[in-house]
Amino acid sequence: MKVVQRVMVMRKLVSEAVSSGARRHFVAALLVLTYAPSSRAADAVEFRTDVIAALSRAGCNQGACHGSPQGKNGFRLSLRGYDPDADYATIVREQGGRRVNTQTPADSLLLLKGSGRIPHQGGVLFRPKDAAYQAVARWVAEGCPDIRSAALTRLEILPAPGAAAGPVTPERQLVARAHFASGATRDVTDLAVFTSSDPGLAPVTPGGVVRFARTGEVSILARYLDQVVGIRLTYVQRDPAYTFTGPAPANVIDEHVFAKQKALQLNPAPVASDEVFLRRVYLDAIGALPTPDEARAFLDSTVPDKRAKLIDRLLDRDEYAAFWALKWADVLRGSPTTISDRGVHSFHRYLVRTIANDRPVTEFARELLTGLGNTLHKPAANFYRVARTPEEAAEAAAQLFMGVRVQCAKCHNHPFESISQTDYFGLAAFFARVQYKGAQFGLDDEIVYLAPGREVQHPRTRKSQPPVAFGTPAGPLGPDDDRRERFADWLTAPGNRFFAPSIVNRTWYHLLGRGIVDPVDDFRDTNPPSNPALLRALADDFEKNGYRLKPLIRTILNSQTYQLASAEPAQSRYAADPDRYFTRAGIRMLTAEQILDAVSSATGVPETFKGYPPGTRAIELAEGGINHPFLQAFSKPVRDASCECAREDDPSLPQTLHLLNNAGLISKVKSPVGRVAGWVKEGKGTAWVVEQIYLATLSRRPTARETELVEKHIASASDYTAALADLQYALLNLNEFLLRH
Repeated sequence: MKVVQRVMVMRKLVSEAVSSGARRHFVAALLVLTYAPSSRAADAVEFRTDVIAALSRAGCNQGACHGSPQGKNGFRLSLRGYDPDADYATIVREQGGRRVNTQTPADSLLLLKGSGRIPHQGGVLFRPKDAAYQAVARWVAEGCPDIRSAALTRLEILPAPGAAAGPVTPERQLVARAHFASGATRDVTDLAVFTSSDPGLAPVTPGGVVRFARTGEVSILARYLDQVVGIRLTYVQRDPAYTFTGPAPANVIDEHVFAKQKALQLNPAPVASDEVFLRRVYLDAIGALPTPDEARAFLDSTVPDKRAKLIDRLLDRDEYAAFWALKWADVLRGSPTTISDRGVHSFHRYLVRTIANDRPVTEFARELLTGLGNTLHKPAANFYRVARTPEEAAEAAAQLFMGVRVQCAKCHNHPFESISQTDYFGLAAFFARVQYKGAQFGLDDEIVYLAPGREVQHPRTRKSQPPVAFGTPAGPLGPDDDRRERFADWLTAPGNRFFAPSIVNRTWYHLLGRGIVDPVDDFRDTNPPSNPALLRALADDFEKNGYRLKPLIRTILNSQTYQLASAEPAQSRYAADPDRYFTRAGIRMLTAEQILDAVSSATGVPETFKGYPPGTRAIELAEGGINHPFLQAFSKPVRDASCECAREDDPSLPQTLHLLNNAGLISKVKSPVGRVAGWVKEGKGTAWVVEQIYLATLSRRPTARETELVEKHIASASDYTAALADLQYALLNLNEFLLRH
């Protein structure tokens, strides 16, 4: 009988014979013995592998407790035990060694407070029967030795994905196993810290037992000392009545999305109507509404592939480049405050040209990361006017082009990811030699150059940190070599595990309203992609198409997944959470620029912006925090963060009141040079004018019921033109106008 089969049979026998507590220990032992016997002496207790792990398990060295920079009540530990030398000195030698009692270990202050036998602000963290308590007690009894044995090299979780056979159950026992440089292995389940990416769906006990509450997927993270490893688990509560009712896949996106939905007993919404698709794709592709003539032409067309042809036309329009340049300008923090007045316009023109020419994102990233020269004439170098220190440049590069937030690792190893301080400062070392000159009061140009000999110092070793990109050294470097080139080589190399997935995910977020990894700049084991196969397929296709955005956007827009309706379809009572798996179109507030431009488009009265030529649209503005009441009311970001979260997409009461009482909006609706006034002057019929107002504002024709209500309103009004203006004003305040759906 195969090993896995033996394990499953033994688990079944044990489940029928012993209590749940005993079953956990039996299964843990069985798994470890099955996959590899431990070669470490069971009675050896070491400070670095046992006591540090015990303190982490109890939570003593977490950020909210003694692991905070200031510590608590005079007792400070390194966060998650990242500095064991300092922790040993603190516990054993600080304050006269009062925290440990080698004569009576149970009376050690460390154990008395941790177990709650004397008052402790943190409460009871462990009990005498717990493995963490016993590890500390035994270590103290042995005289608090600081034995330095083989280093920890790897942590794994058992059973490995795909290793378990047999029926899927809502409860899983996980085992954490540590591997050391000596070749020894050890079961550290009782000393590891387990966390769940979704405790509401599948919480995990301190002992590594995962219990699913319903159908779904979860990522479990195990942390032991400086090693972090994750495992993805799925549980499906089968519904015999479930049948997939989605549309036929249009491309590879739908194949992966619908396959995931089927696996989790989900059904997608039907495909959206032409009216809904028309408005959505205009807003998502170019940030603008269709004109009445454009809307009518599309809605009346009987061409079978009219949606695909419309997508192609939109991607060739000037507004496409302006709209997507706006998205990059937001996260690159292009504003007069950071760059200068002239500089921000130069930078914006550079972004628009880059998008319009559909240049590979690899080239774009390389230009930004290796930029040099006068920033007015070399706009890509403005990246360093915003990120002015090696640390800021490292953080921005990781967040923008890798989807990783490394900020936590500046002071300590990342608590929820395998990112160390060395990773952080190794990344910063690539940017250590960037310097500036030429900045003078009253002038807005600055020169970015490289100064040989400058280094980044690692705060723990107090030595110069060589440049390392997440474990990959920069290699031999001469004194005049540009380290940033080596980083760009690594980042944009085919198959880089960060670059293509993060760019694809960011693009998906802008079109679907939610990332496959969400938030888009938080790739980590405890925040896994909702559909790994989809993310990988899109990343591969992105690479194959030369890292260009247009083919990626075209593929997404042509998918059935993108074109689904926004109404939530009926789901099986045993289905997973539908919101994570793109079962319908996302509904969200239009951006400040989109709303203002849509009002101008619907009324036919353009907005004016100080310092810009007539006809400039809000999506074409170069700066962030522009002094414009409407844009400020609707949260146009000032561009002070490299985060998509800077835009607020939830409607608020002040915004609603602003729309209802905005003098500028009312003046556009009633303008004598607006669409409504012009149609009336031309003598157009009422039915035609009403249809035009709906097409201009909502990109659809009125329903029969709406037509009836409008006709009654116009018939009862004393002023015909004012009645039509009332209609458009009412439409501008509808959720249908303000929301992307």
